[in-house]
Amino acid sequence: MNKHIAIDLGASNGRVLVGDLTEFEVVHRFVTHNDQILGSFYWNLQSLFSEIKVGLKKAFSQYGDQIRSIGIDTWGVDYVLTDETGSLVSLCYHYRDGRTDGLISVVSEKLGGKMRIYERTGIAFQPFNTLYQLAAMQRDRGAALASARHYLSVPDLLAYWLTGVMKNERSHASTTQLYDPRTGDWAWDLIDDMQFDRRLFGPIVDSGTILGSLTGEVAHEVGADGSALVIASAAHDTASAVAAVPASRDETPLYISSGTWSLLGVELPAPRTDRSAMESGFTNEVAASSQIRFLKNIMGMWIQQECVRHWEREENREISWKDLDAETLLCQTYQGYIDPSDVRFLKPNSYDNLMVDRINVWCDEHALKRPSSKGEYMVAIYRGLAKAYAKAIKDLEGVLNLHFTSLYIIGGGCKNEILDQWTAQETGLTVYAGPVEATALGNLVVQAWACKELKDLQEGRDLIRSRQKVKVFQP
Repeated sequence: MNKHIAIDLGASNGRVLVGDLTEFEVVHRFVTHNDQILGSFYWNLQSLFSEIKVGLKKAFSQYGDQIRSIGIDTWGVDYVLTDETGSLVSLCYHYRDGRTDGLISVVSEKLGGKMRIYERTGIAFQPFNTLYQLAAMQRDRGAALASARHYLSVPDLLAYWLTGVMKNERSHASTTQLYDPRTGDWAWDLIDDMQFDRRLFGPIVDSGTILGSLTGEVAHEVGADGSALVIASAAHDTASAVAAVPASRDETPLYISSGTWSLLGVELPAPRTDRSAMESGFTNEVAASSQIRFLKNIMGMWIQQECVRHWEREENREISWKDLDAETLLCQTYQGYIDPSDVRFLKPNSYDNLMVDRINVWCDEHALKRPSSKGEYMVAIYRGLAKAYAKAIKDLEGVLNLHFTSLYIIGGGCKNEILDQWTAQETGLTVYAGPVEATALGNLVVQAWACKELKDLQEGRDLIRSRQKVKVFQP
């Protein structure tokens, strides 16, 4: 039976999986390292590429000529620039780096206001959008930008290093705030008004496009016979995850892709770029199907993760998630909560600005009792997330004039059964939690579709619904 390799890179960890829609296994798991260098945050892409090759070597060692294709998905917005030879002209900045602070207003004024930008791109205004990252580079590192000839997203670059083929995959390009979802091309007028070099932005290809074979060098290193194809899967991890929502053909499923971020939304046949959509904070990104993922970015498990990382460093021990959940349930009577959308929660811990301290200050500002234990911090985070989900769903129903009765929570965050139940209670919706490995499964769906093993993406969703575990939570 044919197998596919899904390389799934999240903001905290990466996995190389092998399999199909009936069964798969993780053959390699690793941390997606980032480094602070002279005050700036960067992704260590060379390290990630080395880990990917370790995973590929394990996969080909075990499954050899059964492997038909390889696909990569990662988080959105981050990118590299290369010169005309394909060499990097800069390290890859982390989207949480602070160099873009304040640039939304500067760029909006330069481009004629937020409404013009939103009408052209449909992307909500976040300080980490590629548009503002490039604007920061233009301001601070103009010589490096001037020497660049190619823009590549992180998954575009990794695919280039595997194949020698440079392409911009559509679902990822749509996160940049430099893509026009109506024309399906770059937003050239915004690019020109920003005085970015048009030559940077190359051909955009659909999810499921076959890029080519591994280079001879990579094939030799990982033990591949050269027959496996590298496919531009749904390269944005949320697009891959949404492709795996276990909904039936006649549904318009409401979903949350839950992980470091919580991405809440629906799929639409066309973008919504009117003022009500903009003011509600919704974004229009491209799905694997080329439909529109109309969704809202909500800070997710990142806040929880940063608290745990701080406690583990402080106590010099690994914290058990099982023990933390038990303590959280014991603290349910604590009434504090946070607003996870507050921008103060975006940045990583630093020695003088810890996540737990930001939670304390938020509670002080809102006349709420500070958390006094790890469990109470978790209650504040989970209750805040459930409230944020409920508000976003209400806003979405208002913008679309729809009413939802159920919610699919997919991805690693769906394992948090406390949050699943509290979300059901806060929203009044039936919650279907699973599959956990939605992003990798969606990646596999797109590859199987590209290889003509599925007649369409919905057939992949049908298989996932029948084969994967989904747990139900009632209000």
